[in-house]
This record gives sequence, structure tokens and C-alpha cells, in this order.
Amino acid sequence: MNGSAVEVEVIAMNDNGNSYSYPPIVSHTISDSDPGAYIEMAGYINRSGADVLLLQHEYGIFGGESGVLLLHLLRRVSIPVVVTFHTVFQQPGFHQKEVLKKVAGLATRIVIMNGLAIGFLTDIYGVPAEKIVRIPHGVPDFESSRHRLMPAPPEWKGRTVILTFGLIGRSKGLETVIRALPKVVERHPEILYVVLGKTHPNVVRYSGEEYREYLQQIIGKLGLGRYVMFI
Repeated sequence: MNGSAVEVEVIAMNDNGNSYSYPPIVSHTISDSDPGAYIEMAGYINRSGADVLLLQHEYGIFGGESGVLLLHLLRRVSIPVVVTFHTVFQQPGFHQKEVLKKVAGLATRIVIMNGLAIGFLTDIYGVPAEKIVRIPHGVPDFESSRHRLMPAPPEWKGRTVILTFGLIGRSKGLETVIRALPKVVERHPEILYVVLGKTHPNVVRYSGEEYREYLQQIIGKLGLGRYVMFI
């Protein structure tokens, strides 16, 4: 770093031996299932002169059981590591819990985006609270006066809308909301639950649209066709 100038170099993950067309900011890639690639990249990072490694952690990005191969890199880098956890499970599987605990232990600082995850990290994963920083999700900076709001879809007219957005996977627990809807509909017949987003690419890779189809089956059995919308 030099004054206010910050030089950023991005290292991307390639899945299943695939390669992609990345923008110039991506200087290197790691094959997610190759342990040696993680070790080699740790050496490069140590030689690069970088001040800090910013790691975006999400289950499914890194190879091995629950992303365990990432530890090959983290155990070898010699610069501070700031990890952003995008998913922190309240009821993790054994490997999910152990890997996250090890990643957190190797991190200099941990960033999460919602306050609930702080309690999960401290109580379930044993992460010291002083290591955790909350930085809420950002939004694009724009002048609202120059942009007109899009009108709501006609199907939403007169409805009270509950919205879930983002990539879809079993960890979202959407079936919990859907199964609770019949009781909600009894008191609020105008309710509409909107699920906005495509299925997570890693979910599609391993199980296709199985989860989405499972949700649609529940909707059909409960007679909620006019109360749930997928976009």
C-alpha cells in the first residue's frame, strides 16, 4: 500500500478442472480439487509482497470434505489473513464445524455480515469474540433521484409479500417457511411468498434441481400454489 493507493490481486478458484475467462484483475487460479495447487499458491502469496490475504469463505468453493483442502494454503501463508464467512451454520455437520473452526483459528481477523452469526461463531465454534468484526452487506452507491423505481409485478398487487433472495440450496431452509405458510394464510389470505434466485451452481452440479423440485412438491401437497412464487 502507498498512501491511499491499494493494489489488489485476485486469485480465483476453478472447479472440476474447468477454466474460465476472467477479467485482468485475476492473476492466478487454483484448481479446487488439487492439494498441491493450494500449497503452491501459498508459496506464491508469501513471495508476492502482499500485506494481507483477504479470503472469501463459502462451503462448496474449496475442494475436499467441507472445503478442507483450503487448510493446505492457510497453514503455509506468512501474512495476516482476514476471512469473510458467508455461511455460518447453526447446526453444522461434523466436517463443516471442524473445518470452519480450523479456518477461524488460522485467521487474523474474521468478518461476518449479520449479528446472528457472531453468536454462532462464539457459542458453537468457539471463536473469540474479539476476533470478529461485523460489516453489513453493502449496496451500490447511486443517486435515487435519477432512477425510477420499477413497478411491482401485477401478481403482487394487493398482496403482502415475503421475499427470500439469493442463491438457493438446502442450507437456506426454505421448506421451513413453506410449511409454516398454511397457518399464516389462515390469518393473512393476501400473503405471497416470493423466492427470487437461481439454484446455487454447486448444488446444480451435484444434484441438479432436486431441491427446487422438492420445494415444489411440498407446495403442491399443501395447496399453496397461489401463495408461493419462484422467480
